[in-house]
Amino acid sequence: MRIDYVDSCTSTLDILTEPPYDTLEAPFALMTLDQRAGHGRQGRRWQNRPGESLALTLAWPLPGPERRGWYPLAVALAVLDACAEVAPGAVLPRVKWPNDILSLSGEKIAGILVRLDRGRLLAGVGVNLVGEIERGREGLEKAQTLASMDALYGGVLADADGRCEFGAVLARKIARIFALVDHGGEDFRHLQRRYAVNCLTVGSSVVVTTPAGATYSARALGIDPVGRLLVHNADRGHHALDAADVHLARPKQV
Repeated sequence: MRIDYVDSCTSTLDILTEPPYDTLEAPFALMTLDQRAGHGRQGRRWQNRPGESLALTLAWPLPGPERRGWYPLAVALAVLDACAEVAPGAVLPRVKWPNDILSLSGEKIAGILVRLDRGRLLAGVGVNLVGEIERGREGLEKAQTLASMDALYGGVLADADGRCEFGAVLARKIARIFALVDHGGEDFRHLQRRYAVNCLTVGSSVVVTTPAGATYSARALGIDPVGRLLVHNADRGHHALDAADVHLARPKQV
């Protein structure tokens, strides 16, 4: 699979919608260690000092609608797989539904954003590799305070070569896990079970904010067949939530 590297860019997601990448046959990936205007969920920006974070977007042939909700969740498992490959035996990060990657202390260290574009699925990943991004830093008023991966994998990610190698491994892991979702069957069902086991949100108390602005507490029960979070609230009963419905989730303490 083709994996391109650029020294600096605005956003790898945006670049893949522009020539020459907008007509390039998927799958392929683009990554950088210096992204200046990255995108996050719920309007947040993803930005860090040059060399301190990895930004990667993988383009994948547009899948059918029946399992499309699982691709954003599958990227989170690919991040765990990449960590396991570059640092065998090290403790893995945690997953918060739908696809935030958390440190062992519960701070966000990676975010994922998946979009559809011109017959392709674009999976963008931002990984904070070194240091912290503080809330309120100029231009990042909506950003969460982020931890980094260097505490767990500092030796592996100590230089640019190691960080680029991690990016290449991650791109290949995303492609591999997307192929499993594409094909369905028992491998996909195993992926679903594996996600549920690794998702800290399942079994936790969550706070939900609806598109209309209503807020309520609920208990997260599991993940439904299309990737939605199943929750229970005393007044609303059992129901499923799309990613946009969950404003805040408190993962189980580890």
